[in-house]
Amino acid sequence: MISFGGFPDEQDIIPVGRPVGNYDQLYHPDSVQTLETSCEKDLDVSNASVVDNTASVGKPRPESVSKNKPEIKLSRKPAPNSFPSNVRSLISTGMLDGVPVKYVSLAREELRGIIKGVGYLCGCQSCNYAKVLNAYEFERHAGCKTKHPNNHIYFENGKTIYQIVQELRSTPESLLFDTLQTVFGAPINQKSFHSWKESFQAATRELQRIYGKEELNL
Repeated sequence: MISFGGFPDEQDIIPVGRPVGNYDQLYHPDSVQTLETSCEKDLDVSNASVVDNTASVGKPRPESVSKNKPEIKLSRKPAPNSFPSNVRSLISTGMLDGVPVKYVSLAREELRGIIKGVGYLCGCQSCNYAKVLNAYEFERHAGCKTKHPNNHIYFENGKTIYQIVQELRSTPESLLFDTLQTVFGAPINQKSFHSWKESFQAATRELQRIYGKEELNL
C-alpha cells in the first residue's frame, strides 16, 4: 500500500492574518494612538449630545406648565355681622352705662359693680362705686385671678357679658336692635343706644352702596 503522505491536522494549520489595511498603522504606532484618541473624543461628544437631548425632553417648558395650570377664581364671601367684635366694643357704645353687674368667683362669692364707659364702677369697700376699673382690675378686687375675667362678670339675668357678645354676633341685623333692648335683663341707656343705632345704620348703608346688598350680610 502506497502512502502519499497525509494532510496535516487542522490544529497544525497556521491561520493567516488579515492584511493590514494601512501601511502607516503598521509601521507608525503613534498614528494608531492618535486614531484611538480621536475616536474616544467623538464618542464623548456623541454621549454628551444624548444627555443634553434627554435632559431637554425630561424638563417641561414653563409655557406648557402655565397653560395646564388651572385658573383660581376668588369669590367674595358675604361679610358676617361684625357687631360686637368683643366686650370692649359693646360697652364702648355707652348703651350699657348704669347697667348693674356682678363678678362671681368659683367659690360663689360676689362683687357688685356698675358698667361705666369702657369699665366697671367697683362696689368693694375701698372703691365704693367711685373708681372705674377694667375687667382684670375688677376681678382682682373680687380676690380672683383668671385669664378671662369677662367669663365671670354676670348681668342680673344670669348671662355673662362674654356670652351676650357671642349671642349678639350671631343675631341677624333685622333682629339686632330689638335684641339689644332685652338681652341684658335690665334697661339700657336709650340716648346712647339711639346714637349708636344711627351711626350703625349709616355705616351699613355705605357698605351696601360699595359692595351691593347681595354681597353684604351684616
